[in-house]
Amino acid sequence: HPPPEPEGPAPKKADDGAYATKADACNACRFSATASCAMYKTCICHATNAHFEIVGLPEPTDTNHWHWACGGEGGEKYDVCFKVNELYQDPFGDKLDPNNPKCPDDE
Repeated sequence: HPPPEPEGPAPKKADDGAYATKADACNACRFSATASCAMYKTCICHATNAHFEIVGLPEPTDTNHWHWACGGEGGEKYDVCFKVNELYQDPFGDKLDPNNPKCPDDE
């Protein structure tokens, strides 16, 4: 069984190498995790903004440096990307089809 097709478009990173918005970081996670059965079955997308205020320094003009991870182990600054109903949706908000699973258990 070939790997599944990724869901959605792959968001572009900003010039600083991060994503410009939380939505872009979450969609990048979704794109990567839905293209691999191992990630599809284990990844719960989280996103964080890696911009932190530094006392005594002026606020930079770019304060959006979003990154994603497959878990919230990074701490409280990581937010779950997709709020889902686990009975009807996969971890990425897509509708589950029990008769045609994206990644069958026998793989």
